Amino acid sequence: MPKTLFIKLLIGFWSITVLIAGAIVALPTLLEASQTITPKQLKRHLYFVEAIKKANSIEEGIKYVERKLPIRVPPMKRSHKRSNKRHHTRHVFVMDGDNNSVPNYRIPKDIHIAILSNEENSTVKNHPFKRWTVYGPYRFEHKKKAYSLFLRDINYNARHRFLQTLADNRLLLLLLMMSISAICCALLAWHITRPIKSLDKSARLLAQGDLTIRAEKNALRHRDEIGQLAHSFNAMADSVEKIVLGQQRLLGDISHELRTPLTRLQLASAISRRQSGETPELIRIDQETKVIDKMLQQLLVLSRYKLVNDPPIEHCQFDFFMDDILENAKFEANEHNVTLNSDIGVNIEISVQWEPLASAIENIIRNAIRYANTHVTFTAHKAQDSLEITISDDGKGVAAQHLEHLFTPFYRVSSARDRDSGGTGLGLAIAYAAISRHQGSIHAENNQQGGLSVKIKLPIVDSTVYTRAT
Repeated sequence: MPKTLFIKLLIGFWSITVLIAGAIVALPTLLEASQTITPKQLKRHLYFVEAIKKANSIEEGIKYVERKLPIRVPPMKRSHKRSNKRHHTRHVFVMDGDNNSVPNYRIPKDIHIAILSNEENSTVKNHPFKRWTVYGPYRFEHKKKAYSLFLRDINYNARHRFLQTLADNRLLLLLLMMSISAICCALLAWHITRPIKSLDKSARLLAQGDLTIRAEKNALRHRDEIGQLAHSFNAMADSVEKIVLGQQRLLGDISHELRTPLTRLQLASAISRRQSGETPELIRIDQETKVIDKMLQQLLVLSRYKLVNDPPIEHCQFDFFMDDILENAKFEANEHNVTLNSDIGVNIEISVQWEPLASAIENIIRNAIRYANTHVTFTAHKAQDSLEITISDDGKGVAAQHLEHLFTPFYRVSSARDRDSGGTGLGLAIAYAAISRHQGSIHAENNQQGGLSVKIKLPIVDSTVYTRAT
């Protein structure tokens, strides 16, 4: 087995070229071999000659040979196969010394051509035609007169006909060779591209965040550059997984360890407030410790979502899942003088981890309420095999260059959506991790109202959608 892709390609295309050239060169030889009379045929023909010699008359001998000839009608005559009138097609012809038919019948064109060909070259004993091959002349004497026997071979030679057709029709030969080469090239291309497509699929899944993905076996089995690439891909994926998981564990460990000094700081601030009273400095310290505490909680949640990738474990109707979330969100929207409209399809069943998904959707709705001017829209409908959720506000939106980074931890936009709003830059990152746990996708885009729309896709179990507007 070739060990390099270069050798595979070289041998593959070289073999195809040799196949085509060999077929073209060998065709005349094969055609000549198919026209050569076999010993079995020659023995049978000589038997017919002896039968005519021993007959009382040439006519009786011809009738005897016609009866002994095995009938196999060529394709063009199969429509007449059921006819028992064998005299319609004669297959035995006897010529006298002057090349006149005995008995005196009209000489067919093919027999006449065979007679003329023999006069030009007396060594040729077979003369191929479209429907059969004429053999002869077999010379013999009957009652001291010289005769010649010509036989039509009614054992139809399909191989000879096929080769003769190729020899007569070079365009057909070219198409046949091109078809064979196309099949061989297609098999070679499939052998090479199949593992490459598999690697491409694995690379895209790895880029989407699936750190457990590895090259498939059909790529690893190759003992060429493709196989080496598959092993290198697996080594790279192992390194990436270790680095990312190590970073996430470090983030979780740091967040956990910071909780102790933060608690001590909050305790010291409370003691100082009790001893010295409320001061602007203590108020500032208390505000910042709350921000740090909130950030550490979110970091712990984020690291837990990314490190523990448990599959969804509960099936439920999505409209039922959203009832409490929307009720709380509408109450919060009223506090901000914002209208929250929802439109949810019914009978949409999804598989969820309740707390992570509820927290993610609730966080996105709260962000939309916080940055909206007058209203927020929540829609959820079935689209093919997925649930599409859209959460839109009519706020200021986000600059296009920041959209793809919104779900990156600690990323903030230098606009209305900044630290002054009380955000830590982790809410959307947590939502992204929660959606990913459900094998879903999430992205953000600016809408026609000038605000931001966050779109979520989640896999569904099975349901029939009816629309319910609230």
